[in-house]
Amino acid sequence: MAYDGSVLRAVIFDLKEKLIGSRIEKIYQISDYDLVINVRKGSEKYKLFISASNNAPRVYLTEKSFTNPQNPPAFCMLLRKHLEGFRIENIEQYKMDRIFKIDVSSKNDLSDFLMKSLCIEIMGKHSNIILIETESKKIYDSIKRVPHSMSRVRQILPALTYALEPISTALDPLSKDSFNRGLKVFNPNKSIRNNLISTFTGFSKLSASEICYGAFIDEDRSFSSLTKKDIESLEHSFNLMVKLFKDNNFSPIIIYKEEEVFDFFSLNLQMIKNGDKKTFSNICRMLEYFYSTRENNQIIKDKGFSIRKIIKNNIEKEKRKLAKQSDELNEALDRDIYKVYGDLISSNFFKINSGSGKVRLENFYDNMKEIEIPLDKKLSAHENAARYYKKFSKLKNAETKLKSEIKKTKSAIEYLENQALNMDLSENENDIEEIKQELFEMGYIKRYQKFKNKKPKLKTLEYTLSNGDKIYCGKNNKQNEYLTFKLANREDLWFHVKDAAGSHVILKSDKDEFSKESIEKAAYLAALHSSFKDSNNIAVDYCKKKFVKRHPSKIPGLVIYTDFNTLNVKKKDIKLDEF
Repeated sequence: MAYDGSVLRAVIFDLKEKLIGSRIEKIYQISDYDLVINVRKGSEKYKLFISASNNAPRVYLTEKSFTNPQNPPAFCMLLRKHLEGFRIENIEQYKMDRIFKIDVSSKNDLSDFLMKSLCIEIMGKHSNIILIETESKKIYDSIKRVPHSMSRVRQILPALTYALEPISTALDPLSKDSFNRGLKVFNPNKSIRNNLISTFTGFSKLSASEICYGAFIDEDRSFSSLTKKDIESLEHSFNLMVKLFKDNNFSPIIIYKEEEVFDFFSLNLQMIKNGDKKTFSNICRMLEYFYSTRENNQIIKDKGFSIRKIIKNNIEKEKRKLAKQSDELNEALDRDIYKVYGDLISSNFFKINSGSGKVRLENFYDNMKEIEIPLDKKLSAHENAARYYKKFSKLKNAETKLKSEIKKTKSAIEYLENQALNMDLSENENDIEEIKQELFEMGYIKRYQKFKNKKPKLKTLEYTLSNGDKIYCGKNNKQNEYLTFKLANREDLWFHVKDAAGSHVILKSDKDEFSKESIEKAAYLAALHSSFKDSNNIAVDYCKKKFVKRHPSKIPGLVIYTDFNTLNVKKKDIKLDEF
């Protein structure tokens, strides 16, 4: 992720406006390397989230609620002693690097005012949060202690002096004539992108790539291959980006890859297509959205892996069963041949020799054409005839049963395919748990620990249109059942993709009639939340809820409906941002 110096600069720009002059009310250490600092500025309250974790170090203002440990760690107690109740005086970034400090007007042991700084370093696995005395730079302690055995270059231990020079030697891109000074130390054999990243602080792959894109130069070209004109174009593109940083003219974006959050940046990158990015007005909101979405997606992925496997295995099992049942039904439908065999054998006992494996006889059911009949060598002619009569009778009885069993198997497959789609639609841990519980109730999961506390309220998707109409969309069978048979009234409209797995969608209106626009948008949602969502033309059925009945199989989520209309939805028309 591109939490580079430019992203941090944008965050600090937001923090300065909101936090300078505020008072620190409470500090929590919610995990080994994560802090939450509650501050108040007048009537406004803010929560600053700081993480020095190895895999996702970050800083931003958050509105999220956290669970605090009963026994605060020693570093948290130290921060409370030195910082709680005191004012934030300044917030300053170092050389547009991923390093900044929060200066707090604190007191010493004699109650004399003394400036102290919380230094935050967002540097991958080397990230850290360090409390120092501002003037002397003496270290009080850090969230990660770094002894000599871990680093011979720079130790972070109590009573040592805090220094940044050993770890931040690159040029500040915001300094005067930085590009020309950087040219002098560019490695001629390195690519332009890598030279930009290694020469200037705060540059990531995204920022370097965007500079090359703006200069119309291949980022993988070596520096030695550039012409004078190329260098002039590169300098122009470099200065345009730096000016945006200097002016704090940020336009943060989230970058999507295969419809999932992938990366982010502080500027609206021109090299990223509009369909692959989403813009935000505030950097902290963007970061919170990105990390919470990614964290939630990972939880869903981890918790859903075993459930997806169970669903997939059962679909394959039911399909194998269906193939076998279909073969048996075909045999049952062709059972008349066994009665013919029995009749022909019974009429020609005298022609059949004992121990024969087959016999050719004239078929009086087919103009006396000869037919070859297989025989069991161990049985007599009478016994072979009786065997075929018994098989005919058995298949006759089996036809009705097989048709019923095939219907059940097809319903089971439809149910499981719906559950596979429901897994894709799951937005949080509760959605996964609802599916898991239902699979247990249906017998697909053998053991499951039910909710210990009260079951959480079903959280369906809800959209309010500009005309006041409301659309509700289920994400799993429990939610679909709730929407269709509890929330919806008889005259509400019910939507579902035609002949495929999909969500139940309910359209409600206070008006006498439903508008064409509302019907189209509800159909769009039904198409979007279906297994056909990637198709170019999607048929969606809709009818009044009173024409929707539970499926005779009583399988959750399956229904039958009548008196419906069909609306074709084109993929290009599905735009969720309209809601």
